[in-house]
Amino acid sequence: MTESGVSHFYIAYRQTGPEPGGIAVLEAATGRIRATQALMGARGLAARSGGAATKLYALSEGGHNVSAVDTRTLEADTLHSDQESPSTTDVAVNADGSRLLLAQGVVVFELDTAEGKEVGDHAVPQKPVFGSWATIALSPDGKRLYLGRQGQNSNRKETPCVLAMDVPERAPEGSDARDDNAEETDPGPGQVVDIAAPAEKYRGVRILLSADGATLYAFVPHQDDPLVAIDTATMTVTARAQGSAPTALAASPDGTLLYAVHADRAGSVLNAADLTETGTFPSAPDGAPAIAVAPDGTVCVAYSDHTCAVIAPDASEASVPARLAGAPLAVVTAAAGEADPQTQPEYVGQYRRGAMPRRYNENSDGHGMWSTDVTCEQGTFVPAYDKVYEGSYTLTDGVGVWRKAVLGGGENKKFYRIPSWDNLIVDGDDVTWL
Repeated sequence: MTESGVSHFYIAYRQTGPEPGGIAVLEAATGRIRATQALMGARGLAARSGGAATKLYALSEGGHNVSAVDTRTLEADTLHSDQESPSTTDVAVNADGSRLLLAQGVVVFELDTAEGKEVGDHAVPQKPVFGSWATIALSPDGKRLYLGRQGQNSNRKETPCVLAMDVPERAPEGSDARDDNAEETDPGPGQVVDIAAPAEKYRGVRILLSADGATLYAFVPHQDDPLVAIDTATMTVTARAQGSAPTALAASPDGTLLYAVHADRAGSVLNAADLTETGTFPSAPDGAPAIAVAPDGTVCVAYSDHTCAVIAPDASEASVPARLAGAPLAVVTAAAGEADPQTQPEYVGQYRRGAMPRRYNENSDGHGMWSTDVTCEQGTFVPAYDKVYEGSYTLTDGVGVWRKAVLGGGENKKFYRIPSWDNLIVDGDDVTWL
């Protein structure tokens, strides 16, 4: 049982092979996974800011479904499903959790979270920039939207930029002024800020709005152009970080620091006001990570190699990594509303040294334990298994393909299939069994 209201990290991970994607609950204090729940290959998560949310909103990988997820039980209900509209690329939650704003190309779709009622579409101004929009943020007062431009998979150069627009007002329900289907007020032209040089085939612009709504941070992962800070009152760039853009970004609870993960170096801690580097934190280089910070300052980084770790405030080392069933897509911090009844997963061992899980070749004449490109560091906890492959095996290539020694000889070994690791196989000789 965990104390009521204590924050956990919730990590959405990608579908891998026949195994569905889902959500993993990571305990901030220990860095261990408490529970997982399959969920339509969730491509991302959203929660009210502050770490006290008890509802999460998960996008399906196709971007056509939104589910409401209870943080305590992980039970999910479909809140919105629409196969006809454009795919949703990102979602924002308003301050009281009553509305969701979904980025859908050239419109923003608004949804009532209590009933799943469609409030309507908000057209995104297409002047002075025509384009689709990939990421979204909402001001604390709910009156201003910020959008990051969607990159194009073409050889045509386009300028990465962000757009600010007023949220169009609607007449109160039942008002004589108009019905629910009447046109809303004109938001007027958008305010656009270019954040990088024109580029081909860049990824969508990532944005992060400060808790007070005064500063918008924007960057394009894997670009040479740096992270920038934008004053939302004037929509002007007020600071630029040194070096190329990060691959993921999160803010400290008090908003004074930013935590950036990079593709080529350790994590950096930045002053949120001027983007100068004030220190580092123990984060491995990664091309597609996800990051979040809990209210107490604990950082969680989920890596593209299916591992995740937490870094306590001022810690010099990250926790022993935990393994996800798929590549991470997003991580948020949220809290259960009451004592958490989820059972602790059964851990049966720990890697005694860095090792590589394998995949079982179902079609081989013998038991072929094929290597993967995923490694587990020393100390990684090994969860319960459902099948044991025991017998005499021969290492056939000197790298990691073990085959059953049908004619005798070989080495007597046990391999264990781990369901929660996408049915990967671990070599019992690499594990200290608890």
